[in-house]
Amino acid sequence: MINKTGMRKEILRIYAVVSLLLVADMTAYYLYKISLRGYYSDLILFWFWFLGTIAIIILFWKKIMAKVLLVAMILGLIMSILPMMLPFYALVLAITPIGLRMNKDLNKNYRAQIVGYSVMAYPVLQVIEKKGILEKQVFQCDDFQLPDDHIDLKIRDAKDIIFDQETDRTLNLTLFYGGPNLKLTFDKATGNLIKKPNPAHENQL
Repeated sequence: MINKTGMRKEILRIYAVVSLLLVADMTAYYLYKISLRGYYSDLILFWFWFLGTIAIIILFWKKIMAKVLLVAMILGLIMSILPMMLPFYALVLAITPIGLRMNKDLNKNYRAQIVGYSVMAYPVLQVIEKKGILEKQVFQCDDFQLPDDHIDLKIRDAKDIIFDQETDRTLNLTLFYGGPNLKLTFDKATGNLIKKPNPAHENQL
């Protein structure tokens, strides 16, 4: 049977591994837009780390590092609230499903999502390429990149995201609204929206 000391050491090892995974995941996304596959994978990893942090603080409360960790978390929370609570809202939207408007599996290679991580900006369309247990964001589009002659159509109002076709150089999607629909073409080389034709004026595809 594992004694309390051995159990605490094991919990500490697991927490260290989870912490390293979280740091690696955040770094990979910040630098290369690469993360664990699926929208909820990163959220699960974060909350596993957060609950593990609470457990570590409780189990090792007599240790000075546990108190330092608690103070650091409290200070981080306070600092996120002070500047008009903007970082706090961004954090809440990023670590909960609240920021997710739509998550659509396009095919075996891609998925798309409409997300909003800021109270000061409208949701954006992101296209993610699946790479085994990882995935990479390859395209992103906001309302300002949509056709100017249909400013009434917004990404956040789309009812569906439909995969049209893929070539060596481009990826074509349709934002479905139930009336005029937006057909988008992305350039694989630049990641930019390169073609903004008028929506197809049709009730359905």
